[in-house]
Amino acid sequence: MKRFVFGFIVVFLSFTSVLNAAKKEDYTFKFRDLNGKQIVLNTFSQGIHFSNANGKVVLLAFWGNHCPPCLMEMPELIDLQKEYKGKFQIISMQVQTRVSNDDLKAFTKEKGVNYPVINDSDPEVFKFADYITAKTSWKGLIPFSILFDKKGNATKIYLGLKSKKEFEQDITKLLNK
Repeated sequence: MKRFVFGFIVVFLSFTSVLNAAKKEDYTFKFRDLNGKQIVLNTFSQGIHFSNANGKVVLLAFWGNHCPPCLMEMPELIDLQKEYKGKFQIISMQVQTRVSNDDLKAFTKEKGVNYPVINDSDPEVFKFADYITAKTSWKGLIPFSILFDKKGNATKIYLGLKSKKEFEQDITKLLNK
């Protein structure tokens, strides 16, 4: 009988640890932006902690360098980054086409991009995109952005071209909380 009880306890504890591991939602993703700066994203059930944006509202933007709506949105994102400097951070991921970091860096410099850009040449981008897809049911259409509050909680998802005004309304609400 003692063996049976001991065996049951071992099986129960093993099963419990498997369930707890399956429930764990914390992952760490490490990227290098086009300037070589490391960006670390630590996920949790409701959002992401951004290593280089503690205490800031963050817009995580997925885009492509051959995507007309993405290119139309870019100048407005640049303006938002300037206007809310110190309180707001855009982190973007180019996910549309394979392009070298040098070519993408030249492209973003020409456009005046003033926020970190991560290229899809980084293998972590695909793992992270899979994570985002699982959390949001994103189908890969771009532009696609997620807005996070100062604590890293996801507050809004944007699919398709959005205006500066729409982003600004949501950003100011979070900044004023």
